[in-house]
Amino acid sequence: MDEPQLDNGLLTSAPEETSVAPADFVAWATASKNLVPDLKPEEVSQIARQALDDWRMDRGSMAEWLAKMQAGLDLATLVKKEKTYPFENPSNVRYPLVTSAALQFNARAYPAIVPGDRVVKHKVWGKDPQGQKAARGERVSEFMSWQLSAQIEEWEGETDKLLTILPIVGTVFRKWWHDSVDNRPKCRMIEPGKLIVNAKVKNLADAPRLTEEIPLYPSEIETRIRSGQFAEFEFTDAPDDKQGPQEFIEQHMLFDLDEDGYPEPYIATLHVDSETLVRLVADYTQDDVRFRTEERIEDVLGADPSTGLPVVTQVATEVPVEILRIRRGSYFVSYKFMPGMDGGFHGTGLGLLLGDISETINTIFNTLLDAGHYASLGGGFIGAELRMKGGAQRMRPGEWKMINGYGDDARKAVVPMTFPGPDATLFQMLGMLIEAGREIASVKDVMTGEAPRNQTATTTMAMIEQGMMVFTAAYKRIFDALKQEFKLLARINAETLDPQEYNDFLDEGQPFDPRTDFGAADMDIEPVADPRSVTKMQSLGRAQMVMQLAEQGLVDKGEALARVAQAADIPDVEKLQPKPDPMQQHMMQMQMAGAEAQLMQARVDIELTLAKIDSERAKAMKDIASIDGQQAVHRLNVAKAALEHQRARLDQLLGSPVGMAGQPGNGNPALGNAPGSQPPQAGIGAGIPFGGAGAGIGQEGFAPGGAMGGGLL
Repeated sequence: MDEPQLDNGLLTSAPEETSVAPADFVAWATASKNLVPDLKPEEVSQIARQALDDWRMDRGSMAEWLAKMQAGLDLATLVKKEKTYPFENPSNVRYPLVTSAALQFNARAYPAIVPGDRVVKHKVWGKDPQGQKAARGERVSEFMSWQLSAQIEEWEGETDKLLTILPIVGTVFRKWWHDSVDNRPKCRMIEPGKLIVNAKVKNLADAPRLTEEIPLYPSEIETRIRSGQFAEFEFTDAPDDKQGPQEFIEQHMLFDLDEDGYPEPYIATLHVDSETLVRLVADYTQDDVRFRTEERIEDVLGADPSTGLPVVTQVATEVPVEILRIRRGSYFVSYKFMPGMDGGFHGTGLGLLLGDISETINTIFNTLLDAGHYASLGGGFIGAELRMKGGAQRMRPGEWKMINGYGDDARKAVVPMTFPGPDATLFQMLGMLIEAGREIASVKDVMTGEAPRNQTATTTMAMIEQGMMVFTAAYKRIFDALKQEFKLLARINAETLDPQEYNDFLDEGQPFDPRTDFGAADMDIEPVADPRSVTKMQSLGRAQMVMQLAEQGLVDKGEALARVAQAADIPDVEKLQPKPDPMQQHMMQMQMAGAEAQLMQARVDIELTLAKIDSERAKAMKDIASIDGQQAVHRLNVAKAALEHQRARLDQLLGSPVGMAGQPGNGNPALGNAPGSQPPQAGIGAGIPFGGAGAGIGQEGFAPGGAMGGGLL
């Protein structure tokens, strides 16, 4: 049986019963920049037809959400529709309820997500006794923070735009990829409604296909054709603009190209009007494929090491026979303001939540204006007996009109029409609806910087915490999406980052492999932003609580000051820390020297006492046969063990650089302080419990003496 061949990158098969080896097919598919020229026309047509049908079906499943999304965008952008009721050109004011809510959300979330130059932090899992994991995480977080702040120039602007549109429509996608031309990662927020996902999908990672609608100008199309990215095809210019954009779709799809029963992931690009497949690439790499293998025995011709004669040996090798799983590429991150109310994939935004309220507010607002307009203009009926020119009679200020008749006749002939004017009940309802909408959107007065007078800070803080409930939950979802986004960027770095560029940035003298650093499974990459502290007031409140604990000596003052400065955006906090007084430092050194001398004296006393114990023990050993002799030896052994323990403790204190003092400025007792002793002044260890001679030896054996020997026998 002939084996199928891979001829010049083309997949050609010999007899029909043969099949391409799975590993060879994967190598061929992943090496090509565009598979379209290598496929048969019927295969190209089948892929194009499947992609277009799936796109139209998925878009149809999203029809309801797309309509709600567009209605929300119309409310936010204050789109006005022509009105002819109750008369021509009536009041048509649009109250910016959704707009205000979106701006408030952006104003709070954007500074919290992009707090400064440091955007990314790391979290290490598992034990790290030597700190290698933490050092690797620090390298990764520093490099990625630089990427997002400087290298990927569009990230911050795209984030700003995303945080404005997200609260309106409820679901926004961001796309990440590595641009081979600029040789760096790039990102782009996809316009609302331009990424088509079937409404029945529960999770973006589980979607069988994703379709992005992409408009391309003719010059962009020609550039892609000449670079080999697109296959050559013909298209018709737009009727109204020859340079107008052409509609394309880029679908991440599954298709069984090698007909082995397992559909592989591909990225297909199609021109919609001509229904032409212009590009097809594998959406996976060789490392993403997992095979089922079988052991095969092969005869290998070699040489006998002793005789040099040729010999045939059998070697067992694992051969891939079937594809088990393919991990497809990941490019999109889904941001959601709120989960879908119907349990579907697409989220819920303020455009839906405030839609009816906003429309009702607009109706009441315009009704009140129209009523005031009617009431201010007036109008009525004029009898036929009053001879006047026909048409509307309008009065200018200070004007008197002449009529053919008497004034009394005019009063009888003119019957004014009474218009009630704006209704007070409608005005009250308008206020109630505006307040309800602001409550849903978390834009009450206290949240916009306007708080009632004579209100305590604690009450204001509690009101802010309560009013931030909806916003904080939405921000937590954004935080989770950012984590996915940073992991996606880390994967792009692991696959494409040049080691030389990475090490030039670190400049640490020793080389590091970006594949190892960014591909570590024992490390999480997270946003620096805290999902529990969104506003500055929340961050400052928590930092102030830490400072109060520091004043009580429960936490370190230096760390507490650093957190307060970070929450308040105070730079160069290290310059604000108090400088030590030289005289105070000298006194501290003298106190430490005195305490160390006491320890040394206690150490000498212990050595002398141990020598005496050895002498007495030697005497008692001569009388070991008697009961008194045995008891004396036992007491001396116990005393010697206790003193040796105290000596070891003293050696540890004398050898430790921090054994003589507590934490600077915290007032913590020194290591050697006895329970109940006074804490040392200015952090210097004091109250050494080893007083003078620690113990004495008498005629009756070992007798405890001083603070050291207490409780030994």
